[in-house]
Amino acid sequence: MRYFASGLFLLSHGLLVLDHLSIGAALHGIGEIFFAPWAIKQKAWDLVFIAFLFAAFDLWGTLKLGFN
Repeated sequence: MRYFASGLFLLSHGLLVLDHLSIGAALHGIGEIFFAPWAIKQKAWDLVFIAFLFAAFDLWGTLKLGFN
């Protein structure tokens, strides 16, 4: 799961740089959701908090931007 999330992060950051904001933010939020279970298993509570915080902001930003 962690490797899949890392792949999504790479793809999403590339899309964000290329100005595909809604798709990039959505993929980044999904990547955070895949990253959280690994962080919980490792008891890395700071990473769990950051993952859920970024996932919420990424998905909220995606909905706010719309899919234009």
